[in-house]
Amino acid sequence: MIPIFGKFIGILLLPLYSRALSPNDYGAQDILIQITIFMTFLINMEMYGGVGRYFYEKTDIVAKRKLVSTGLWLTAFAAFIIVGLALVFKNAIYGLFFSGNSYNRAFALTLLWAPISSLYTYLLVLMRYEKKPKLYFVMVNIQLLIRILATIACVLVFKMGVYGVILGHVIAETSSILMFGTVLWRYIGFNFDFQDLKFIAKFSLPMVPAVLIISFQKPLIRFLVANLLSVADMGFYSIALQIAAILSFVQFGLRMAWYPHLFEMVSKPGYEIEVRKIYNFFLGIVSLVAVLITLNGGLLLRILTTPAYYPAKSIIGFIVVYELLEIVRQISGCGPAIVKKTIYTTYYELTASFVAVLCFLLLHEHVGIIGLSVSFILGAIVKFIWSWRLTKRFTSIKFSMLPTYGITAALFMLSILYAKLNISYLVSLSISILFIATLAVIYRKQIYQVSRYFLLKISSLKQIAG
Repeated sequence: MIPIFGKFIGILLLPLYSRALSPNDYGAQDILIQITIFMTFLINMEMYGGVGRYFYEKTDIVAKRKLVSTGLWLTAFAAFIIVGLALVFKNAIYGLFFSGNSYNRAFALTLLWAPISSLYTYLLVLMRYEKKPKLYFVMVNIQLLIRILATIACVLVFKMGVYGVILGHVIAETSSILMFGTVLWRYIGFNFDFQDLKFIAKFSLPMVPAVLIISFQKPLIRFLVANLLSVADMGFYSIALQIAAILSFVQFGLRMAWYPHLFEMVSKPGYEIEVRKIYNFFLGIVSLVAVLITLNGGLLLRILTTPAYYPAKSIIGFIVVYELLEIVRQISGCGPAIVKKTIYTTYYELTASFVAVLCFLLLHEHVGIIGLSVSFILGAIVKFIWSWRLTKRFTSIKFSMLPTYGITAALFMLSILYAKLNISYLVSLSISILFIATLAVIYRKQIYQVSRYFLLKISSLKQIAG
């Protein structure tokens, strides 16, 4: 529910942002956000993953405090080193992406945001392992509301432009650190345990190269787009990402819940059947939403943005295909995490990044910014197939991948069709309605069962309340 609400609000704010920021500004804020994400990964080095993996194995609060505090001190030390180096090379880093001084002040604030973001990320992950979803939901949405209000004030009221976007994030994440810190205070102390350091490092360090590859790929792509195409093209891609964010709420929701659930589930007999059921469920939901976004992306752009952003229509479908593969891969590629052989993540992430960058270099002259989306798809296919094969090799989980391949190919063809042809919005809406109606007929029994389940739940809650 948290990503649904957050992405929904973000899409509703598009009419405001697309009028306050030019495509150039929109591309610039995306570049700065990706720089921050990269620095955050450098600081965190996936240490929160190691903390989470052993969190449930610690049987008392004292042991948990040692584990969490050790990870926190490692995060603080890494932040000091990374931000210090970034300040030393500040001008050189800025010059990689921007030619003028228009975004200099926003870039300086980005360097301050990075350590704040790393601490926020660490505490955010820890809150997930507390497994208090209602409290988590409330606190994250308070942070979201603060970010929205702060960004609106900075961008629309005080006219701060790109600087205001970054400042809105800083204000929101600082407030979240205070909230999460209050709730998690019993886990935070001055403890530093070398045995816990070994546990964290053993799980996390094999994944660090993969995480760095993932996080470095995005600023690298931004660098290539800014220099081979333009910052405005990056703006078109960013606005298309916002439209496709209707799908990515599934990805973020799954990412927050999946691994805590998986790590708790693997000790139970028959968990393989449950994993397959979860995979098929998410594949069905994601495919439905993906088709609807691809069919109606142009209409959403027309409603939510200005004509300056209409060229983003041709990119939306391809981004949706990439998002679909990334979402279901979290489940189908869970094998290395289950058997604690996370070094394999580095292998396929490195290969996928190389494929994506190489393909963009080959395609950008022929298809422009669409080449970026297609390149990401090709990299995602590499990751998807490789990680699935590892799951098949390391575990007894057996997936049938033919439906996934068929859906991916159909969506890719649909994306090409809508990028090339000027199909009217009325036709797209009609096809969407027909598609939903067809699925409703095919899966009427399952829909009836789900509806009956929720009605029974509501009835039982009414009886309890009565």
